[in-house]
Amino acid sequence: MDEQEEKKQRTRQSSSTLRTRQSSSTLKTRQSSHGNHKSQSNSIPFDITFEILSRLPAKSIVRYRSVSKLWSFITTTPEFIKTRSKKTSPPCVLLIFRKHDKLIVFSSPQHKNTYSYVEDYHIEIPKNGFIRRLDSVHGLICFEGSKQLVIWNPTMKRFFTLPEPQGNGDEYYVGGFLGYEPVEGKYKALCIVRGWNTQVLTLGVQESWRVVTKGGFFHWPTKDTGRCINGVIYYKAFDMAPRHAIISFDLRYEEFKLIDFPMRDYDRFLMVSYEGRLALISDTSSVVEIWSLEDAGNKKWSYGQFHLSLPPNKYLKWLDLRGVTDGGELIYTGVSLNGSFCVVYFDPKKSSIRETKFRGITGNEIWQPDRLGFDLVNDFYVLPNHIESFISF
Repeated sequence: MDEQEEKKQRTRQSSSTLRTRQSSSTLKTRQSSHGNHKSQSNSIPFDITFEILSRLPAKSIVRYRSVSKLWSFITTTPEFIKTRSKKTSPPCVLLIFRKHDKLIVFSSPQHKNTYSYVEDYHIEIPKNGFIRRLDSVHGLICFEGSKQLVIWNPTMKRFFTLPEPQGNGDEYYVGGFLGYEPVEGKYKALCIVRGWNTQVLTLGVQESWRVVTKGGFFHWPTKDTGRCINGVIYYKAFDMAPRHAIISFDLRYEEFKLIDFPMRDYDRFLMVSYEGRLALISDTSSVVEIWSLEDAGNKKWSYGQFHLSLPPNKYLKWLDLRGVTDGGELIYTGVSLNGSFCVVYFDPKKSSIRETKFRGITGNEIWQPDRLGFDLVNDFYVLPNHIESFISF
């Protein structure tokens, strides 16, 4: 073997030895890593787990909270709730029927025109079944009872009863509302006690009711009014004059203001959010009138009138105005002659109508007569623009 051939052979042996050493070193490293960090090699990074969970449907997120403490922790953090809210499903309309001490709740996508089979579930009404008023506020349902508020999260299927407001023997509960402040992302409850005593409670923090000191004055909220719009609670009330007016309460600055009604007939209207502003809507058989609060600071209202063109009466037994969607569509409900439950959406600016029929409602036990021989459907509520919420208290 010549000198050049011997040199090539030594080079090949050296390279083979190096590869063997590298392979052995890598194997030892992997074995060491596998032996000392077994759990880490099989785990999913935190940020990937966070992203996967945020993409799941609401039902799956609720169910998976019981899988592990880590998943439960992730899905209850403010960061997750904020991230998930940006990926939430489109708003839905809730149809809530009350029968005795039960609520039968139907939910369906708000922007579907086709026939829809709704998801329904039954819940027991807390606090002896008394409900003065209920409203949907940024994914939470607020029940107003005789002395306090009960909060229900349909997504989480959980109830939370707020403590009774503070007061002495000469004061008693008059009314209460739930609101959402979007700048700081906080839910706050407002309670009016007889006299000058108005109190606020921030949900999710360990605090008691606080007395409001800014712009407070004696007033008495009336029944079946109250809307939270862009961080401000509006409701109808009357003061010591006595005169009827609209009360606004800014949730961020916790300050009251009084707004005069834009019309004389302040009883026959529906208080809603219309195009992101407070609006009062009144309808007759052929005309819809809308008063919209254009400038809350200067208490300036605008007025609009639209001709109403709903489906012929041969299709529907009755139609009743129940609310307004975020897109500005007026919501009417009715029962068709063939037994299906209908929701009719009327866009006053486009003069367009769309109708959704819900199968599965009229066959539900809500329509079945009780043992007295007649139906006792005490109340019926339509809550549009309802969204998912993963907030926990």
